[in-house]
Amino acid sequence: MLTQHELFRDAPQTVIERLAKRAQPLTFRCGQRIFHRGDESHGLLAVVSGHVRISTPCPEGRSELILNLIGPNEVFGEIALLDDGPRTADAIAATRCCLLLLERRDLLPLVNDFPTLAVRLLAILSGRLRRTSQQLSDHAFVCAEQRLAKTLLTLAGAPDRNGNRVLTTQRELGHMVGLSREGTNRHLSAWQRKGYIALAPGACTVFDRTALQKIASGPT
Repeated sequence: MLTQHELFRDAPQTVIERLAKRAQPLTFRCGQRIFHRGDESHGLLAVVSGHVRISTPCPEGRSELILNLIGPNEVFGEIALLDDGPRTADAIAATRCCLLLLERRDLLPLVNDFPTLAVRLLAILSGRLRRTSQQLSDHAFVCAEQRLAKTLLTLAGAPDRNGNRVLTTQRELGHMVGLSREGTNRHLSAWQRKGYIALAPGACTVFDRTALQKIASGPT
């Protein structure tokens, strides 16, 4: 798992062996909270499978602002790792997911010993900031239907001839795009009638990626 991860790809075997002895596997069900904003940080989390929603609660407490959607072979929790401060946002399992916890006390000595890890971590952090900027722009200027199509395509991953199954609830999808469950269901049901997707309890299978990509792109 570690050798395939974006942060540790091409890392020396000694690095992989040291991390493998310490990495802690964790599993979360869809909708389960991984950590709260303000929690003490214990280290970096690497996504093996599934997706994690990074968000921050709005001041009135009735909604949240989605900052990022973290998928397989990505890491999160890097800010608290670097400054040893509290978590800066909430992390919730957007689908069923498997993670690896790499504790700060184990990871930072490796970063000091192998500077290439530090460079890659900075590149990941820069990419995360770019995606957060795009996410905020989408919430401000892109309609909900487009956001839902984009999110569904992200969760579906690479194309598959038999369709891509997304294991998440409609409520969770609504959280990710700022829609009520009813509004989410209205769009998904319409897409199902057109044959773009198929719905099942706690799951959605994408059949027509091209149609969803056209919706995500918006009016031309």
